[in-house]
Amino acid sequence: MDKRKLIPTLKIIHIALVLGLVILGAISYFYGVGFVTNFEVTGDIFIYLVPIFAILGYFGSIYLFRKTVTAINKNDSLNKKLIQYQKALIVKFACIEAPAILALLIFMRNGYVLYFNIAVCLVIYLAIQTPTRDKLVKNLQLKPKEQKKLYKKNKNAKPLS
Repeated sequence: MDKRKLIPTLKIIHIALVLGLVILGAISYFYGVGFVTNFEVTGDIFIYLVPIFAILGYFGSIYLFRKTVTAINKNDSLNKKLIQYQKALIVKFACIEAPAILALLIFMRNGYVLYFNIAVCLVIYLAIQTPTRDKLVKNLQLKPKEQKKLYKKNKNAKPLS
C-alpha cells in the first residue's frame, strides 16, 4: 500500500458515499410521495425502527471505530496500521450510511418528514467525518518517524508533536 495515497483514496470513498446519499435523497424528495407532516403511529413499524436504527448507527460507528483503532498494535508496521485504519473508517462510514439509506427509502415510500430529517442529519454527520492526515496521525498516535513516512513526498512537512 502506498502510504501517501491512503488519504486521497479514503477521501474519494468518503465523497462517493456522501454524494450517493445526496443523490438518493434528491430522488426520494422529487420522486417520492412528497412531505407528509401529520401521520399516525399505528400500523407503521418504521416509526420505531428508523430512529432506533439511526441511533444505533451513530453510536455504533463511534464505538466500532474507537474499538478497532485502539486494538491496533503500536509496534506493528506503518503499512499494517494504515490497513487497519482504512478498515475502521470504512466500517464507520457504513454504520452511518446504512440507516440513512433506510430512512430515505422509507421516506420515499410514505413521505413522513421525520424520516427525511433523520437521513439529512446522518448525511451531515457523515460529511463531517472527512478523513485527513492529521486525524490519521492523531487517531493512530503515530511516532515522528512514521509521520515522516506519510509526508515523505513533501520535504518541508514537519511531523506533528
